[in-house]
Amino acid sequence: MAKTIRFIFAVILILGISVQAQEKFKLLDSAIIQDSTMLSATAVDSVDSLIENIPQKVKTAVAVLELDPNGVSESEARALSDRLRIEVFNAGEYEVMERDKMNRILDEMQFHLDDCTSDECAIEIGRLIGVSKIIAGSISKVGEYFTVSARLIDVETSKIEATAIEDVEGTLGVVLTQAMPSIAKKISGQIGIEIKKTVIKTAVNIITDPENSAIYINGVYRGESPMKIELDPDDYILRSVKEGYDTLEKPFTLSEGQLLDINIVLSKIVEPQVIVREAPKKKRSISKGFRIKYISTGASDRINNLIKQINDYRMDGVQFYKKPIEKLDSFSIIKSFNGIEVYNSSQVGDNIGFEFGLGIYRGDLAKWFSDMDKGNNESYSLVTWSPQIMMNLRFAPIRYPLFYPYVDVGFGYNLLFMNAYYNEKSLGGPMYQSWGFIYGIGFEIRPIRFFGVSIEWNRKNLDMRLMDIDEVTDNFKDYDLDKIDLTGNRVGVALNFYY
Repeated sequence: MAKTIRFIFAVILILGISVQAQEKFKLLDSAIIQDSTMLSATAVDSVDSLIENIPQKVKTAVAVLELDPNGVSESEARALSDRLRIEVFNAGEYEVMERDKMNRILDEMQFHLDDCTSDECAIEIGRLIGVSKIIAGSISKVGEYFTVSARLIDVETSKIEATAIEDVEGTLGVVLTQAMPSIAKKISGQIGIEIKKTVIKTAVNIITDPENSAIYINGVYRGESPMKIELDPDDYILRSVKEGYDTLEKPFTLSEGQLLDINIVLSKIVEPQVIVREAPKKKRSISKGFRIKYISTGASDRINNLIKQINDYRMDGVQFYKKPIEKLDSFSIIKSFNGIEVYNSSQVGDNIGFEFGLGIYRGDLAKWFSDMDKGNNESYSLVTWSPQIMMNLRFAPIRYPLFYPYVDVGFGYNLLFMNAYYNEKSLGGPMYQSWGFIYGIGFEIRPIRFFGVSIEWNRKNLDMRLMDIDEVTDNFKDYDLDKIDLTGNRVGVALNFYY
């Protein structure tokens, strides 16, 4: 065929030269010219017929969408998509639309490519940008493997005309230089290329917690973690060393072509603790106990002053009590106003104790005890007595053998009765009340564990006020006998029992 074409062109050239020479020099015979002209026309017709019979290939317009990334970054997927466009163009089967042109058309139509991964969306894009076919696909990574897949979709019929897939073990460089050309050829109806397998090296990947631990393999220092070391297939012993942590040794075996991951968690060294135990301190007391305390007060003078005022008003004919008192003998004054208190105590801590107590105070307390067994006498008398309730906190910050100083702080509710009696029958009388605050100091001598003797001094606030309860109260209030202040110092001696 090639020889025939060359012969035809040679004849045409010769005839052209002949015609030109004939015009210029008129050397040839008309018959010769006629024969030459017929030969030239025949040759031209043959060449035109040959050119018309050569087939002219028209390429189909196609657009390549961005590969959907899974396990790779968007920038990596975009680079692989550009490479796929180039390789499809190089395959020579399609006219590939440039990415910028495609994006410009879609922007003008306000079409967003975000999350456009379905075939329906791809077909819609193909229709908008005016191509006959569209190529969509994805790039995924699982472990050391990359998977590239692509499909050729006919925009008019919505059918998938061709698919291509490549699984590559290695790096993105292998995907870029080998998988993309193979995918392009397959999607173009050609035979894909053979992808060379990456040489798998035997290695161990070491990660420790904490990081920057010194790594020794069979006693040889290899660096600090995290690290990857290529080794020959064999048995090894790994040793991880970190200051402040226990050294850990771990045997492992590497097989041909194996990539082994070793994760190591080091245990922190627990510093030995020296526990210093103090000698047990001697207990001040057992946890519970009770106390009986005798209290001497200096309140008798103020009570006697009130008794004297009552006597003076009685001499003037004032009747304070429920029944008239026939005799005008004066009520006797008292020589003392003392009391007895009983406490239940509990030890809250080594140095703190809590006490709850009841007390009874009476004028001439000792005489009252001695007269309890005597008979009644027909006479008038004025009895002064005071019941009290107390709650105290005891602080004992200092300890000595057999000797315990302490401080008391507390308060209580107090009543004071001044009742008139005739032949042991009460004629009534005023009642005073007060909330009293108390504080003081003392010390205890305890010769044995279950018994002790205390001597105390305290001061108690007893600003007593008259209780408004009956007509007797009104009588005392009318004559300004509605208060009495018994605040003062007190001294006591207590017997303490513990259990």
